[in-house]
Amino acid sequence: MRLVITHEQADFDALASLLAAHLLDEAALPVLPFRVNRNVRSFLNLYSTTLPFLEPRDVPAGQIEAVTLVDTQSMATIKGVSASTSVHVVDHHTIRPGLPPAWTVMFDHLGACTTLLVENLRERSIELLPIQATLLLLGIYEDTGSLTYAATTARDARAVAHLLDQGASLRTAAQFLNPPLSPEQRILYDKLLTSAVTQTIQDQEIITAVALAEDLGEEVSSIAHKLRDLLDPDA
Repeated sequence: MRLVITHEQADFDALASLLAAHLLDEAALPVLPFRVNRNVRSFLNLYSTTLPFLEPRDVPAGQIEAVTLVDTQSMATIKGVSASTSVHVVDHHTIRPGLPPAWTVMFDHLGACTTLLVENLRERSIELLPIQATLLLLGIYEDTGSLTYAATTARDARAVAHLLDQGASLRTAAQFLNPPLSPEQRILYDKLLTSAVTQTIQDQEIITAVALAEDLGEEVSSIAHKLRDLLDPDA
């Protein structure tokens, strides 16, 4: 058995990368994490019946021969994984030191992990359903701020163009991008905005902010994105 897994509190880049890795190897089961972001859960509530994702509880029992990690370099605890399980990492984040030497890695500095996998889908002429293309588009758009963040590359834009050719719906994608903050997230957002401190380090404007979030049951990433959009720092 082969699995594709990603990080907890999955965003659209993680979910889209799960799908793309499965489309490249249909025998590899794409397993959802236990926790996903709120807008991702809303998407799954509408479209999960047309997509191949498995909940963790539905993964068949048995030995796992291979795991593909997408948008992450951390292996989750999974029953059936052994020392003989091969691990392949697909990520756009800088590779951290100390990965097991037996692991294989596909990495490049891109705005989204999904872009790497869409390039592979295109090279292999794999046709997409419109909802599949829309999810992949969401993965790239969310992690690149709809192609506006500084880390965005021309390859991200070319991947988006390919997905539009494959029937991706910008109207559907727009429904799930930049969701409003929940009341709890809004309280934390206000605390972080109040505590934000700007420093200039090697000509780069760096903003740091600290607040307690003990009662937050949802993701912090949405708050960080909104703070970045408002304050527009280099980091």
